Amino acid sequence: MWRALPPILKQPTFRHLSRRPTFAQFPSPRLPRQASGCLTTGTDRSWSLRDLRGVSDETSPLIFHLTSDNPYHNLSIEHYLLTHSHPESRILLFYTNRPCVVIGRNQNPWLETDIKRLKQGVRPEHEDRPGDSPVTRGNAHATPVDLVRRRSGGGTVFHDSGNLNYSVIVPNNRSFTRAIHAEMVVRALSPMSSNYDFHDLRVNDRNDIVMRRGAGNQWLKVSGSAYKLTRGRALHHGTLLYSSPYINRISELLRSPGRESIQAKGVESVRSAVGNLMWTPDPVKRQTLKSEITEKIVQEFWRMYGGTTQRQVGWNEVTLGADECGEDKNPEIAAGVAELMSPAWRFEQTPRFDFSSGPLDGLEVAFQANRGVLEHLVLNGCAGDVLLERRKEDLQQPVRLHDVRNWKGLITRKSVQDEDKDAAAVSAPPEDVQVSDALVDRIEAIFPRSE
Repeated sequence: MWRALPPILKQPTFRHLSRRPTFAQFPSPRLPRQASGCLTTGTDRSWSLRDLRGVSDETSPLIFHLTSDNPYHNLSIEHYLLTHSHPESRILLFYTNRPCVVIGRNQNPWLETDIKRLKQGVRPEHEDRPGDSPVTRGNAHATPVDLVRRRSGGGTVFHDSGNLNYSVIVPNNRSFTRAIHAEMVVRALSPMSSNYDFHDLRVNDRNDIVMRRGAGNQWLKVSGSAYKLTRGRALHHGTLLYSSPYINRISELLRSPGRESIQAKGVESVRSAVGNLMWTPDPVKRQTLKSEITEKIVQEFWRMYGGTTQRQVGWNEVTLGADECGEDKNPEIAAGVAELMSPAWRFEQTPRFDFSSGPLDGLEVAFQANRGVLEHLVLNGCAGDVLLERRKEDLQQPVRLHDVRNWKGLITRKSVQDEDKDAAAVSAPPEDVQVSDALVDRIEAIFPRSE
């Protein structure tokens, strides 16, 4: 049975140690005799994340449950666990984010998602009203959608309240394979399939978890994987669509209007049909399903790595809240949150790419950008003649694509005040050239201002 987890970690019961701790300094809790993998209680011992390395040296495996739905918080805690745990420790982490699109470390946000739609927000399909258009769905009682760039590779995914994120951090040795923990999740879920009507779960050759459903026996992706491998450590984090209320909105958010206009040098996502393990509009039933899935995964993880160690809440299975990300609690995690939220991380980590608007009303705009900063822009006429050309070194200041306030002002200063910094960056094309609003709208749909 799933049992309630304890409150957020208490204050540390020991202080930082100047040398490597021993078991005497980390007194083991008294554990009742119980089968390995069973959850036990009865201790009030707790410890601070700042002491993670010493604890994870003597106490492994460790399980963490995060209560925040803030993706910047959760990814920063995940990174802290990766970089501050003992190299031989084994860690399992769970968290659920509010609606957000999460791109890989080396991906292009303008290619992977519709940033304008993210700003408008999204509403679950079951809340639609007759006659709603996509724009109406995005504005009426919509939930904002964060754009997040994680520190690991892989493709773009959508997170929401019906998606369970699991992360496994283990030694990066010969026993680690990219499929090993996806297979762990399949083993954990398989006994539940008859109760919840999901069948034929398996790990495919991309290390995604897929299931077969429908009259056509279509394979649907229910879990994707991403990895970060460091010297000595391996992080595998996976998504699990157990009951997403936004399942039919995902394609809208991940369909960029710039897909035909951008030639990127980074990693491009592989599109796959996705599905829920089970759908129910009842949030109580969704939470029950999530709790059962979480417990099954924990049990399978413990069978793999627990040995004779017993699970004990507050010691080797703990709950962390949003206060772990506070500057006063853990400055390193707080700095990680600030970095993930910054435009410099979300947009200016983008590898070099080329953009072409395509011809419209006799003109075409093309440019190259690197790290989200404009390097070379040209305005071409209908005959292919160059009407305007500017390079990075010619510009008065860097033009950051996420911060362009007025694309028409960037292309032509006509009807734009001289103090507009975007307009001032590029001189005007010949006076007889009229840049149409339709051409500007096409560009602004792909590159809206982020703030």
